[in-house]
Amino acid sequence: MAIIGKVVGSLGLGLVALVGYGIYLEWEVKRWDQKIDALCAANGGRDVAVRVYETVMAPDTKEYFAETKPVRSFYVPTRRGGQSLGPNFPYVFETERLAVLNEKDPFVVKYVLRIVRVADSKTLGEQVEYTRSGGGIAFPDPSTPHSCTQDPRAQSLDMSVFLNHPRRLEGAAK
Repeated sequence: MAIIGKVVGSLGLGLVALVGYGIYLEWEVKRWDQKIDALCAANGGRDVAVRVYETVMAPDTKEYFAETKPVRSFYVPTRRGGQSLGPNFPYVFETERLAVLNEKDPFVVKYVLRIVRVADSKTLGEQVEYTRSGGGIAFPDPSTPHSCTQDPRAQSLDMSVFLNHPRRLEGAAK
């Protein structure tokens, strides 16, 4: 009987430790999400606002536009490490990691997303973001990432740079 009591006691202690660790993991995620929200809101959100340096017309090609109803879709490819995507892609997204705020789980990073004209490598627009991935209890559902919340009324980076963006034109028609 004493052996059964020790086993049950050990299992109970292990379960309490596991639950405590899970609570800590979830607290850590919430703490980083609050830090991200504070960084995004700093200076009235101006630090993470979309900055446009030049507006352009995207080429009316299948690489950028697709005919879908009710709204025509728009796609800007992402270029990594300055690679060439070919002559059909004069404008690309580029992402640069500016800082790693937490290397452990949860992984938290500050980065900048840019739209670049390939011909002269000019940045047409950019936006700084903070993102958390991972963290929390991995079972049964891994945590969802968290980043700066966008004002639903604000234009996205691609919508701000490209004058012929379908959603920009749709908003102008209303």
